[in-house]
Amino acid sequence: MTTQTRYSLYVLGSGFLAAVALILTEIAIRFYGIAPPLVATLGNLAGGIFLVSASAQNRTKQPIVWQRQMWATVVVGAVCIYTLGYLAAFNAIGLIGAGKMALLGQLETVFILTLAILFLGERLSVRRSMAGVFALAGALVINFDPQALQLTLSWGEVLAVLAPLSVAAGVIVLKPLLDIADARWVTGFAFLFGFLFMAPLIPFTNSRSELGWAALVVIAIMGMTRGWAWLAYNVSLRHIGVSRSAIIFLSFAFFTVVLQAIVARLGPTLGLRLPTNLLVAMIGGGLVAIGIIILQTDPAQS
Repeated sequence: MTTQTRYSLYVLGSGFLAAVALILTEIAIRFYGIAPPLVATLGNLAGGIFLVSASAQNRTKQPIVWQRQMWATVVVGAVCIYTLGYLAAFNAIGLIGAGKMALLGQLETVFILTLAILFLGERLSVRRSMAGVFALAGALVINFDPQALQLTLSWGEVLAVLAPLSVAAGVIVLKPLLDIADARWVTGFAFLFGFLFMAPLIPFTNSRSELGWAALVVIAIMGMTRGWAWLAYNVSLRHIGVSRSAIIFLSFAFFTVVLQAIVARLGPTLGLRLPTNLLVAMIGGGLVAIGIIILQTDPAQS
């Protein structure tokens, strides 16, 4: 198995785990009635503790002694991805709805590709561009919502664009550090900083129910799963580059739909919201698959 194939599979795994984490998040919010900021904050704590603990158990792979600049890089990445990105997305959903947020959220891949070219010197070949177009088109089809096509310019739309831009910026900021440091430490500390920055918001959250043990278990599993997802993604960045990883990660949209359909059938009372047209979503998944296949025929590594 080539390095390209191996770490491409890592990103596919990251997309699948991210989809699992999203389903668990939706269960925590819809079924248990826990406020989204609280779910995100505690999820960051669970993911951070899990990753840092795993790193501490294998000190032979501990990174070089961290300089102040390295800590600053993790803090900036945490603020962009796990704080500002989430807060912008959450508020955008409240203002313009989940459908339009899902569509505009796909801009994350466009932003990552653009920033990687501008700041990391990555090249976007013709074949990789075609792969990106197919994969992005597939993700848009999966998240298609006719009501979301209404073009307006409001604070909600601005936040819906700023959310993926913030996450993309965080990925670009962390990439150079991930090239020299253990991804488990970097990812784990980023999660913990995300928790610290989100924690002050907890007193202002309003949940429909108290945080019981069952909900805590769901949130803890979600946080650890999200930690694994980000770890697999961040490890892959070093080996196959930002642009290739971003395109393959669009498979996350298809995995989410499939898992939603399965879990909704097994647990109809959980309150999961399925796409209005599963057939269209499957077609979108096919487009994403075509994009990934084209991408794997591109010999360029970054």
